[in-house]
Amino acid sequence: FAGRVTSLNLRRNGLKGNLTIPELGDLGNLTYLDLSWNEIGGEIPTQIGRIANVQVVNLAHNSIVGVLPSELGNLNSNGPPDTTGCGIDDPCPAGVQLKMYDLNVGHNSLSGSIPSQLGQLSHLKILDMTNNNLTSSIPVELGGLERLQVFYLRQNQLDGSLPTGLFANMTELRYIMFQENALTGGVPTEVGRLVNVNSLYMHSNKLDASIPEELGDMENLRDVRLNDNMIPGPIPESIGKLFKLRYLDFYNNQMVGDIPAGIKNLTNLKDLYVQNEHLTPLRQRYCRQRIPNVGKYNWRVVREEYQQMTSVMCPDMHDVDFTFNSLQASASYEAAS
Repeated sequence: FAGRVTSLNLRRNGLKGNLTIPELGDLGNLTYLDLSWNEIGGEIPTQIGRIANVQVVNLAHNSIVGVLPSELGNLNSNGPPDTTGCGIDDPCPAGVQLKMYDLNVGHNSLSGSIPSQLGQLSHLKILDMTNNNLTSSIPVELGGLERLQVFYLRQNQLDGSLPTGLFANMTELRYIMFQENALTGGVPTEVGRLVNVNSLYMHSNKLDASIPEELGDMENLRDVRLNDNMIPGPIPESIGKLFKLRYLDFYNNQMVGDIPAGIKNLTNLKDLYVQNEHLTPLRQRYCRQRIPNVGKYNWRVVREEYQQMTSVMCPDMHDVDFTFNSLQASASYEAAS
């Protein structure tokens, strides 16, 4: 019977019990496994690595504990060679088996480190480990996931700096969400190669290196959130190249300097959150006097403050009149203390 099962979808069925069932590895012809949104506990059995044809494994939103077994790196080891080009957006030729492309273990109670063997899942498109208790650093071997599009490691206890080479070949990436960990170091310069990324979330970590100018090469960025870190240095001038940007949050860091004048190019920007220290051109009444520190500012707040004191001329002001008037007003007024 086990050899005849090809799809197992038990999502949202109120299932309870223990996932630690060695027989799970006997489902040799299984291609789809979805046990998400239940109340399943226990540990992921090592025998899961024997499921040679599985394409999707979704164990999210349960109460699974223990460590991620290294055997997960063996999933679908009998799939086609890399040269076939199988993937979500690139169907396999007739008669060719699709390889493993979706692994979701988010919203559980998993602990320990991320096994480096996951880097062997070379056709993986989606890797979601959101909201667990994973620790240690991100293994550089994950850089082997060259077809990855969704990379979620948010809300864990990961630490250390992002390894050099992690993003070097992930040119298909679209979403990076590493927020709410304890990561240090900085955004690596290799992000400049990630021209398809739409969202970059690394807020609420302990990043302590300057933002690289290469960030401006991520031409499809729409949402950047690096707030609540310890990032020093200036806002990079290359920000002005991100013409599709809609949301930019650098609030609560240790950055210095003014907003780059090139930000006037961001005509799609709806929300900008920076600290008072970056608003030198927006002086009130006297040169070099800061506008009141009420917390985060979005464009509408900044624009209105600026318009109240345009009669004050300072010799070193750059043309913020053009900068702010060329931007679209935010749809809502927000000022959070």
